[in-house]
Amino acid sequence: MNERKMLSIPDAIVAFAALGADERACFLTVLAHELTIRARDTYDVGGDGLDNPERMRSYNEVQHRLLGFLAALLKGDPKRYPDDVLIRIILEHPRDAVLQQQMAEAFARALSLSTAVA
Repeated sequence: MNERKMLSIPDAIVAFAALGADERACFLTVLAHELTIRARDTYDVGGDGLDNPERMRSYNEVQHRLLGFLAALLKGDPKRYPDDVLIRIILEHPRDAVLQQQMAEAFARALSLSTAVA
């Protein structure tokens, strides 16, 4: 998959649902890493403060929910977000178009990288 081709949310849900448990774990791990890279735009590297604290809080919240889902998946705990809810948490950010684009790019890249090795 080309990183530049953004998936619609319904297509992203289908792509995620098509992954097996091990593939999901790989994808979510790669995605979490991709999000740390993109979150760097919220601060000046080498500085002490945040340039965009609201966006950084959004990244942190997505990471929290994504990693909670991953932990539940690895433990086989069915008490986790449904797939479609998790994907919407990751991809829907209507109040911040830049964040929404960054999340979509990270999702596409993670999908590409994780399915390339699976």
